[in-house]
Amino acid sequence: MTTLIDAVQKQEPGSSLIELFELELPEGTQYFHSGIETDGATEIQFRDKIPTDSVYIARTYIPIPIEIKGIERKTDGASARPTLTVANVLSTFRDEVSITNKDLIGKRLIRRTTLQKYLVGETPDLSSPPVEFPTEKFIIDRIASENKVAITFELAAASDLEGIKLPGRIVVGKYCGWEYQGETASSRGGCTWPTNSEVTIGTNTYEAYFNINDEPIILRANLNYSAYNNGTPYDKNDWVTHGGYAWRSDAGAGPEDPAGDATPSHTGNTPSTSSSFWTRAWPYDVWTGSGDDYVYDRDDHTYVKHSNTIWRLIRNAPVEQEPANGSSYWVRGDLCGKILGSCKCRFQFQPDSDNDDNPSAIKRTNIILPFGGFPGSEKYR
Repeated sequence: MTTLIDAVQKQEPGSSLIELFELELPEGTQYFHSGIETDGATEIQFRDKIPTDSVYIARTYIPIPIEIKGIERKTDGASARPTLTVANVLSTFRDEVSITNKDLIGKRLIRRTTLQKYLVGETPDLSSPPVEFPTEKFIIDRIASENKVAITFELAAASDLEGIKLPGRIVVGKYCGWEYQGETASSRGGCTWPTNSEVTIGTNTYEAYFNINDEPIILRANLNYSAYNNGTPYDKNDWVTHGGYAWRSDAGAGPEDPAGDATPSHTGNTPSTSSSFWTRAWPYDVWTGSGDDYVYDRDDHTYVKHSNTIWRLIRNAPVEQEPANGSSYWVRGDLCGKILGSCKCRFQFQPDSDNDDNPSAIKRTNIILPFGGFPGSEKYR
C-alpha cells in the first residue's frame, strides 16, 4: 500500500503537497488554503477529521496568499514559534475573517497537510476518513509585523505558556492553600464545605464538626460511653472514656468495612493522642445565653454551638458574652487542619449509626475529594 510519504518521495501524479488552514473564530471556523499547482485561485474541498452520522463533511477552503515558516520539532529547549504571513491583508483576508487583525490574538489556528489526490473531487467517497499528515495546532500569539502589503503573526504551541500570566497561589507540600469554607462564606477560594457543616446522606442530615487536629466535636449527649478496659477487645467505632476524654476506636473490624478490608480487634492499646488506634473526641453544648458563666480550662476545652458553627472558649466568660468573630472570649472551634485528612473527614463523612452525628472511622471513599491544594487528590480515595 502506498503511503503519503511514499507518494511524496516517488513524486507520483497528484502528489503535490496541500496546506490547509482552519481559523477558529467566535462566529465559526474559517477555512483557507495556500494554493495548488494547477490553479492557485481555486477553491478546494477536504473532509473533516471527525464524521457526522458516519459521513465526513466536505469543507470548502478559500484560496488566500498565506505562508507559514519556522515549523520544527525539538526534543528539548523552548517550543518553536512559527510565523504566519498573509498577503493583501487590508482587503482579501480582513474581508474573509470579518474582524480586525488585533482581534485574532489568542485565536486557534489548525494546520492540516495532505496531497492533492486526496482532496474531495479526486476521491469522492465521503464515507472514508481523510488521508493527511499529523495535524498541527497553534495559538496566534502576537502581530510580528504589519504593513499595507502583508501581515505576519507569531504563533505559539497550545502548550507554550511563556509570558502568560495566571492567577497563582503557593502550594506547599501536603497542605491546602484555600481558605476554609471560603467559597460559601466569603466567595474566596475553592473550599466548598458549607458554613453549617451539614452533610446529607440519603434522607438524613448530619452535622460534622472537627477541630484543627481533625478531632470530632460532638454533642455532649452522644458521648456517654463506658470506661476503657485494658483487657477488652475493641473494634472500629467502639467509643470509650479514658482520662476524662472520649475516644473512638479507629482500628479493628467494622460493620461498614468493605469486604476483605477488616482487621482483627485490638486489645491493650491505651487511648492517647499518640496512638494510631484511637481518635479523641470533644463534647460541645448549645449556647443559650443563660445559666452559669463559662470557665476556661487549658486542657479541657469548652466548646459551644452558636450560629451554625462551633466556638472554643479562650478565657473565663460571662454567660451573656455571645460567641462571635472578634470576641475576646471565643474563637472558632470548627477549624480545618489544611491537610488531606481534613478534607476526608468532612467530604467523606459517614455516621457510625443512623441515630447520631458521631463520625465513623470508616470514610465514604466513593466520594471524590473536591479540588483544593492537592493536585491529583482523586487518588486518595
